[in-house]
Amino acid sequence: MGMKRRNFIKTGLAASLGAGSLHAADKKNCGLAMGTYGLQSMPLPDAIRLVGKIGFDAIEITVFPGMTGDPNGALSSVASRDAVREALEETGLRLCALMADLRPEADDAKHKGQLETLNQYIQLARELCPDSPPIIQTVLGGKVWEDSKNLFRDRIANWNQVLADQKGYLSIKPHRGSAMSTPEQAIWLLKQLGNPRRLSMVYDFSHYAFRDPKMAIAETIEAALPITKYIAVKDAKEVDGKIRFDLPGATGNWDQSEVVKRFFEGDYRGDFCCEVSSQIWRNDPSYDPVKATQVCYDNMAAAFEKAGVVRG
Repeated sequence: MGMKRRNFIKTGLAASLGAGSLHAADKKNCGLAMGTYGLQSMPLPDAIRLVGKIGFDAIEITVFPGMTGDPNGALSSVASRDAVREALEETGLRLCALMADLRPEADDAKHKGQLETLNQYIQLARELCPDSPPIIQTVLGGKVWEDSKNLFRDRIANWNQVLADQKGYLSIKPHRGSAMSTPEQAIWLLKQLGNPRRLSMVYDFSHYAFRDPKMAIAETIEAALPITKYIAVKDAKEVDGKIRFDLPGATGNWDQSEVVKRFFEGDYRGDFCCEVSSQIWRNDPSYDPVKATQVCYDNMAAAFEKAGVVRG
């Protein structure tokens, strides 16, 4: 389907559902998104056009310092933000998320700086997509859960105040290399904060695969479903006793269609965003961003079809 045709369909859908409701609970279908994390070799508007041309429904922009979505770098000017909006309009892609790297800091001065950074991300989200600002997603860092959980709780309580004041939304991802690494820990954290409506969890099974004791798709989704507002997809494999990430669907180590199907049947209506790990795009000299984006689309479009889930 061409860009103009898809843009017409999505514009009509937005009109029928009401302004901003493509991110809301009344959205009828799940979307397939692509992140720009692995597309840092091209200007952001070109990356958006590539993702749209291949056929995705939505896009996530990486806003790390120094990357193409950095609001204090490549996206600091009015012209650069205009160019991104124009590319989004041209392709008909929804901006579903901003990928951040906000890790709670014990140092008060650094924490204050993070609050300002979060505020900048919320403002960028609103400026790029004023009718339906995207969610901001992040990992939390740290090493040991018991050593970090109270710091996370206290600092994120301040983050939540910024979210409330600025009407933003943040989703946090359990990460196998970080202190918060399971859905149960995310549940504890959000419960400690009173389960605020502007905070949620990112689900990514690649961080639960090959764990000891084993963590299964069904059980992790059952636990995470009530607090999940965003899903990242990629594969993982064991190489020389270490876990390495791969493109979604590339390894066959689990069935991505099961993830899609179980979440859809649990009434999740958000996006599934393909993530290309830095283990691939930074370390593999043969990495081709165009080819990788196409592989992500082909594998996950097939997963949606196998799951019997209509995209939108």
